[in-house]
Amino acid sequence: MYSDGVDLNTKRTYDETALLARLNVDESAFQKIYNRYWERLLSIAYHKCNDLSMAEDCVQDVFLSLLNHQAPDRIENLEAYLAKAVKFSILRAIYKHRRIQYIDEYTDSNLPQSISVEEALEEKMLQEYLFDHVEQLPDRCRIIFKSSRQEHMSNDEIAEKMNISKRTVENQLSIAMKTLRKYLLRTITIFF
Repeated sequence: MYSDGVDLNTKRTYDETALLARLNVDESAFQKIYNRYWERLLSIAYHKCNDLSMAEDCVQDVFLSLLNHQAPDRIENLEAYLAKAVKFSILRAIYKHRRIQYIDEYTDSNLPQSISVEEALEEKMLQEYLFDHVEQLPDRCRIIFKSSRQEHMSNDEIAEKMNISKRTVENQLSIAMKTLRKYLLRTITIFF
């Protein structure tokens, strides 16, 4: 609270709303937004990719996008908007970087004639993405999923190995599949 009884968050929201309204006509409005958020956004970006150059490029892209936004005055929470935009920008940059690496790596190799480099890339990226999210599943769920999908064990074999019921195995596989589907849908929305 300020001494005049105005809440700091309310004042900041009002200040940001005024800056966004003047963004397309007043260069100082953009400069104030940039100065207020660039360091925080760079920290978010760097934390996601551990590459300072990539992080800086992504933050610059986000600010450029904000500057070219058709209706910046409709943004309700500027800080949340910018943070989410940086996260998506980093995801796109990582995907693009891995795609280039993969194409360079496999262009010279002998891929089967029926599979294009693009298809092989998409399959590898999808496998890596799913593997990352499988590793984030709860312990028992992850072990059951890996036993089923990677070791090709039947539900009965998993139940016997883990000393649990077949129904528990089925439930855990269902949970794993729902979780992975959710991640995939989110990824498809982001990239496509």
